[in-house]
Amino acid sequence: MAVYLYTTRLVIKALEEDYGIYDVVGSVVLAMMFLNNSMLNCTQRFITYALAEGDKDKLNAVFSHSLIIHIAFGLVIVLVGGLLGTWYIHEFMNVPQDKLYDALFVFYVSLASGFVTMVSVPYNALIIAKEHMGAFAAITIVDVLLKLLVALSLFYFNDDRLRMYALLLFTASLVVRVIYGVYCRIAYKEVRFVMKLDRKVLKSMLGFLGWNTIGNTAVMCNTQGLNLLLNMVGGTLLNAARGVAFQVQTATVSFINSFQTAINPQITKNYATGNLEKMNSLVLTSSRVSFLLMLFLIVPLLLLTDNILALWLTEHYPYTVDFVRLLIVVSIVDAISNPLMVGASATGKIKKYQLLVGGCMLCTIPIAYVVLEMGASPTSVFWSLLATTIIAQIVRMWLCRNLFNFSIPDFCSKVLLPILKVAVACFVPLLLLRPYYADCSGLNVIFVSIVLDIWVAACVFVLGLNRNERDFLLRKIKLK
Repeated sequence: MAVYLYTTRLVIKALEEDYGIYDVVGSVVLAMMFLNNSMLNCTQRFITYALAEGDKDKLNAVFSHSLIIHIAFGLVIVLVGGLLGTWYIHEFMNVPQDKLYDALFVFYVSLASGFVTMVSVPYNALIIAKEHMGAFAAITIVDVLLKLLVALSLFYFNDDRLRMYALLLFTASLVVRVIYGVYCRIAYKEVRFVMKLDRKVLKSMLGFLGWNTIGNTAVMCNTQGLNLLLNMVGGTLLNAARGVAFQVQTATVSFINSFQTAINPQITKNYATGNLEKMNSLVLTSSRVSFLLMLFLIVPLLLLTDNILALWLTEHYPYTVDFVRLLIVVSIVDAISNPLMVGASATGKIKKYQLLVGGCMLCTIPIAYVVLEMGASPTSVFWSLLATTIIAQIVRMWLCRNLFNFSIPDFCSKVLLPILKVAVACFVPLLLLRPYYADCSGLNVIFVSIVLDIWVAACVFVLGLNRNERDFLLRKIKLK
């Protein structure tokens, strides 16, 4: 996360005003790749399920079919998306005329990078399903370090930095793709690609993928769609502000995703073996601990947003502070919600779930557009996103009751009540004392952030953890 944030700082410094162009073009590419998350969820669920059942033939069939699906859909997206993206950039994108061909070049190269990433998904899903988190961490670190090298190398180019950035990122994605393939081939010799179609497996995976696409289309609209809406309203300057806020959100979410990535396969495997009690316990624990871990990041970020941005970027764009704070709050709700999403996906019965939850999230863009047309500020876009995210979580809890015996009273008493107590204990005293540290700058920002996190740690230990968890943590500390 630290390397990722430093890399972002270097890229913004190297690209300067072109960073807004790269961000909005990237949104078009990610919009074209909206099926990628659907296929990732689908592949992850079916591979994990096959492992839990102990059926090697089914595991090979699922892996082979997922690779075929990813390649086929990837090629279709590159061809069709390339045409649609070119049309959109020419007709609607608000970029300086002299940068139009740079934007098109970045679009085509980024589309190729997206295809390479898409084809890597089955290997990524296999490593996570096997719960080999050391390998997953190592490859992730290599990926981040390659992107750091790309950012550093930009300063050796005087011209065409925007184009070189896109080309070098494409090269980095190819390297990571090769590493995934080589590792899986060596470590998992029992899993092999077989060019044999099984209609039953293919139908099951495509059915899951089809319904899952609704939810991921909503996610795409709420990220890349809102960015394109901001481009229509305020041009690339707003895109640059949103880009910075999105990088902060991505870094924050990646920290929590690492924890959830380790626990998600167990949620699916317990459902596959019929252990619903253990599954529900994992869902509740994952939601609560995700929030508690996130507090260590969000407390300094929310209370020292201006100070941290000044230290990180020196200068930042208008609306960046508001965008960062709102996206962080959205991330909090998402972190609590993700374990329920995994639980729902584990059941495979996602038609009604995706229609209702995805339908709620798809309302974000129409609401944001209407609010902007009424003269509201650009921050209203993310207020709209926060509102639909909260409503979707309420609907999600209601639906999960029948999917895997999820208990809303248990969720309120074991998740919402503890995190509410911790949040109040953390924020109320720190807000009252804020006048004493609000003007800190330079390295003092780091010192104040550490002090804030010490208080967060105390609140989490006393109010957020139960007795067994506190005893477990103390034993681990004593062993070290």
